Amino acid sequence: MIRAAFALGLLGVLPAIARGQEEAPNLAVATPPAAQVTVAEAIRTAVEFLVQHQNADGSFGSYTAGRDYEILAAVPGSLHAFKAASTALCWMGLHGSPWQTDASRAAARRALGWLAEHVRVRRPNGTEMYNIWALGFGLQALAEALRDHAEGADEAALRKKAKELVDAIAIYQVPDGGFTYYDFLAQTWRPSDTSMSFCTATVLIALHGARQAGIEVPQPMIDKAVVSVRRCRTAEGAYLYGTYLRYEPRMGVNLPKGSSLRTQTCNLALHLFGGGVGTEDLVAGLEQLVDQHRFAVAGVRRPIPHESWYQVSGYFYLYGHMYGAMVLDKLDDGARRTWWPPVVRQTLKARQPDGSFWDYPLYGFHKAYGTGFALMTLARCPAEIATGIAPATDGR
Repeated sequence: MIRAAFALGLLGVLPAIARGQEEAPNLAVATPPAAQVTVAEAIRTAVEFLVQHQNADGSFGSYTAGRDYEILAAVPGSLHAFKAASTALCWMGLHGSPWQTDASRAAARRALGWLAEHVRVRRPNGTEMYNIWALGFGLQALAEALRDHAEGADEAALRKKAKELVDAIAIYQVPDGGFTYYDFLAQTWRPSDTSMSFCTATVLIALHGARQAGIEVPQPMIDKAVVSVRRCRTAEGAYLYGTYLRYEPRMGVNLPKGSSLRTQTCNLALHLFGGGVGTEDLVAGLEQLVDQHRFAVAGVRRPIPHESWYQVSGYFYLYGHMYGAMVLDKLDDGARRTWWPPVVRQTLKARQPDGSFWDYPLYGFHKAYGTGFALMTLARCPAEIATGIAPATDGR
């Protein structure tokens, strides 16, 4: 077993590997296809799904596992992190949706109120730091709420909580300047392990949004994180999974075929902070997202992390397309007309008959975070482009 497999999260599913591939089927094959839908219909039914499946307290997702093995996650702390991150994504999906109803607006208000109270989650032990996702996506959501004067929480409370998240994120900056979600080394208060490029980029994008919302972010924290992501960029425009693989640059996960979903996040982060990624590089990254799609979609719904070709994991699929949509926000009309249709069609492949989206089975959170990601993607597509995209299914 390669070292990357352990660092990428297989500790919780090693028993499944031992039982063999025949007990880890590709769930995408067994899942019934969704009906053909337009972009507008996909947005509407995704919003309806979230409204119908919101928890009574305003959060999204559940701790229930639907299979007899799961990814490594200590109870309850890591599951708190999954819930906070999922709720942040669902709020952003509901808030940014062009299709709004009284029920969806009420659901968004409840979700933002929950985030203002509960998004600052802590790590459960020295190894697992999934809370970095809650801190990152949570900060991105709070910054958006402040920018748009969203309803659901007092502005002063949102600013206070956002500052708490920035301070918390600073604690988790690792020695190489980036951020990660595991510490397999000393398991210290300030993590001792190396960073993951896409995790660092996700946090950087959230910190950029916080600055735009008037939240103070220390410049040294930004500078070190930018250097960390830049260090992982390869000559092919792909990114090392993490700095621990700097001596294995030709491993599949580090090649364009394995990196295409993560490349969007890293490109965007470096572009926002003057890290040497220009608009031509952004377009090249989108080309990889489309050209290498067959490897990206091959990992969708496979239950063991990184079991697919080039160590692709399903849980990067909707994540990568959402950041691809954010990249498209930075390009001109010509590039948008070229790249929006394939990004939308590829996103719709993860749609389900009930209107939800999901790409990887994760306790009871996959439909929540997946639908949040999908809404954040589809809602960004300009209406004049969306109406010209032919209906698509989730078939391959």
